Amino acid sequence: MKKPAHDKSALFDRDPSHFETDKAAVEAIVQAAVNVELFTIPLYMTSLYSLQGVHQINSKGSDMYKGRVWPGLAPSFKPGSLGNVPENEKAFNTIFSVFIEEMLHLQIASNLANILKVKPTFTQMSTKADHYAWSCYGDDKTEIPYILDFRDCKPPYDKIKVKLDKLSLEQNELFLAIEAPENDEPGKTSAIERIKDNASERIHPYFPSVPLKNWKKGDKLPMFGSIGAMYQCLWDYFDMEYKAKDGTVTTLWEKMYCSATLQRDLFNVTSKSHPYREYQGLETKVEGWLPPAAKEMAFKLICAITDQGEGKGISKNIRPSPNILKAVAPVNQASDIALKKDYPSYNDEGKEVPSAKAHARFGNGAEDHYERFLAIKTDLESNKIVTWDEWRAGETNKWKAKDLEGHGYDPKYNNLPTAEKIAAALNRLANPTKADGTPDKEKQKANYKQFCQIATGAIAGITTVLDDYWKDAAVGFPFPSMGGSGDRLMMCWAVFGKVPDLSVGIQPRLKDKLYHACQGMDLTNDLTTVDNICGSPEVYHNCKGSNSCKAEGGCGFVQQVGQSQSCGGSSSVAILQARDGVELTAAYSAPADNICKSFGGCAVPISASQIYPDFENTQKMANVGAMELNDFVGKDHKTVKIPNAKLEFKSGDYVYDVAWKAYTEVLKHRKKTVPAMPEPSDIRLAFPPST
Repeated sequence: MKKPAHDKSALFDRDPSHFETDKAAVEAIVQAAVNVELFTIPLYMTSLYSLQGVHQINSKGSDMYKGRVWPGLAPSFKPGSLGNVPENEKAFNTIFSVFIEEMLHLQIASNLANILKVKPTFTQMSTKADHYAWSCYGDDKTEIPYILDFRDCKPPYDKIKVKLDKLSLEQNELFLAIEAPENDEPGKTSAIERIKDNASERIHPYFPSVPLKNWKKGDKLPMFGSIGAMYQCLWDYFDMEYKAKDGTVTTLWEKMYCSATLQRDLFNVTSKSHPYREYQGLETKVEGWLPPAAKEMAFKLICAITDQGEGKGISKNIRPSPNILKAVAPVNQASDIALKKDYPSYNDEGKEVPSAKAHARFGNGAEDHYERFLAIKTDLESNKIVTWDEWRAGETNKWKAKDLEGHGYDPKYNNLPTAEKIAAALNRLANPTKADGTPDKEKQKANYKQFCQIATGAIAGITTVLDDYWKDAAVGFPFPSMGGSGDRLMMCWAVFGKVPDLSVGIQPRLKDKLYHACQGMDLTNDLTTVDNICGSPEVYHNCKGSNSCKAEGGCGFVQQVGQSQSCGGSSSVAILQARDGVELTAAYSAPADNICKSFGGCAVPISASQIYPDFENTQKMANVGAMELNDFVGKDHKTVKIPNAKLEFKSGDYVYDVAWKAYTEVLKHRKKTVPAMPEPSDIRLAFPPST
């Protein structure tokens, strides 16, 4: 199609009477930007974790998982070193680098929203009313939200579907369309070139000019044609000038900008475990600046998004001439040195090795997203990339113990579930049988649905927290849940060889019901036999930030009572050491016995392989401690501390064992019969430890 001519003069000398309409347009566009950036993340993650392979789970100074590998890939410094398909690991590194930058883009869009007094919302595309199911993806879906409807495209682009799927040539074409530049560039099919000449007459005008023609508050936004065009419209509104009767000129940016609103940062924040800003030449927040300087910062951030994505920044409309960035500028690339220090890697003996995440991100950072997916297209055309559905083709390639045995594997090491037991559990989940040995198709469907709910619930555990994260400074970012949600998506692929169906919503919670964290720990069960349901399906989650009820959480992160922001070492400050006869102080929250939201740790269900790490090496706290114990009383499950109760724990303990001890202590306090601890269920055996 031919791009409509835009009259830039409409941006200047605008009648102030239009301000409220213009303000509403900015509010709608900046929320649309949040939605678009968020929309890409499940898409890229689903294809990312469709790549077949295994990975290690390692940490500094720890060999607790020595000789073990787990289903799914992770960033790799040396593709093929674990016996994986090298092209798979190369593709994983590439998509991982895009995924992380999309997280940066989501952060930037959200910070821009806040600075304009628009509280960003992250559950518009997966609402509570729909049980957090994602309905924007599917075999019949043709829209990139706010950007493009493929029905308006020329062949062959008109056949593209917006669905979650494995990494394939077809899916990669969708990714290229998402990242397409607006105008023609060498080696790239532009967004304009894809769209039919008469598309604007049939449905809507693409590449709209600012101010949006005949638009009023509450109207649906037009389709922008490309992500860059959407941000260009946002910038054009920032440039808009209003001239008062006394001759005073004010920009829309000045009228909307608020310097004191909450800004968030995951990339340039510094701490002992993250010592350097990842982007040494780029400010990732806009706060405290006078309006002209803040506007310049906003422009640089918007350019960073489009520069990384399609390879070109947007243009300013400030007189007299535009300033256009042409390629992925070094200022918009993460620092290799900083990434290596911020994200060190270790082998399964706890010794430092070259940083895999730095290699994946910096190694791809000079190319824009379009170029990265173009490189993947070449590898896909070579037919060397293997996805989980291909690996499990015909259900003949079942899991074997050797698939989970790394170098130096010892089945007795650390008393972990053996590779043979885990492989058997993976196979039983994928292909359950009836008592007579025949295939149980209904159980198979139920298992698949459960894994889909786990995946949907894990992502909802992120988006629901983000709804509060940009509103309340006391809310911590559910950072570990990003890795945990990847585990959940990947496990669906690895077990069933099928795409996780995120349109399967999670089960709604019942009011005033006490849910439980894992197998057999239902405090509302009055029977003396163990309820083997492995965690209430309503509360599948993977980070304490999304753990919204009592008695839900349990993972390898130890949460200090009274602290409830971020997972990991930052919330695990000094514990009173229990050595040489020094009395333990009950200062920590017990797994599956947490008092409320944010005190429960990560990972439901609790992996049978989840071990408390070596805290002295990872969290700078003593290796021995004590946890308080709580009972939940009455119909409203009021929290009551059990007097003089202290549950000791130490690094090397299995998290489920500690959770079971807490559960049984509560039963004893209630003078109830204590059942025997059950053998790990298949789903607990199959899931890797929380990372």
